[in-house]
Amino acid sequence: MRAEAAAEFRREGGPRDRGPERLLARNVVDSRRTVGTWFFGGALIVLIGSNAAMPPLVRLISNVLWGALALGVVIDSMLISRKIGKLVRERFPKSNQRMGSLYLYAIMRSITFRRMRAPAPQVNIGDKV
Repeated sequence: MRAEAAAEFRREGGPRDRGPERLLARNVVDSRRTVGTWFFGGALIVLIGSNAAMPPLVRLISNVLWGALALGVVIDSMLISRKIGKLVRERFPKSNQRMGSLYLYAIMRSITFRRMRAPAPQVNIGDKV
């Protein structure tokens, strides 16, 4: 029974994943490569590289990488939010969906590894949304 429920959640998601606006946001995120998917891997490298036992050059590179990753996630999140806002206004002009929560939903999905996203991606990277 538990395996069936997990498979259903992976396929369809939960209550927070319902609605045409959420589907559009998921498809926008899933159709592109995002900096956020690299953020956690980069954070692990930064954690190791910023150790006090590392040479100063390695620590400097690690700190620069951390800043670049953070800036990349912020810029990518802004671009995703702009695209979602534009598409929702075009396709659902009478939507009563709060845009801030929709943006946050998409940003959180964008920093999740693609294979771990629930519901599972329905579009391929590079597909037109």
